[in-house]
Amino acid sequence: MSEEGNAEQLMNALITKMESMDSNINVLKAENQRLQQIINNPNMLLKKMGLVKSNTPFAEDIQNDPFRNDMNNDSILKGNNSSIPQTNEAFHEMSWDEIHELANTAKDGER
Repeated sequence: MSEEGNAEQLMNALITKMESMDSNINVLKAENQRLQQIINNPNMLLKKMGLVKSNTPFAEDIQNDPFRNDMNNDSILKGNNSSIPQTNEAFHEMSWDEIHELANTAKDGER
């Protein structure tokens, strides 16, 4: 009888262990699903980080800025802005006098 008792205790211990392992796997699956939802939604991820999304409306009374390249296309096509460099390398090759002249031109609105 002691062998049957030991076998029964062993089976009960194994079943209990398997049930707890199954429960732990289910908990991990649920956590994994929540993490995937957070990663797949950047807004949720930023919210979890404590960051707040905000949109700043565009100002309506601002003039175009040639340094940001938001000039109207007509002036670009007509060649009025041909002195403005189109690449970073071109900006680096400019002299300080040319940079000041470009800034004054943009400041005065003479595009």
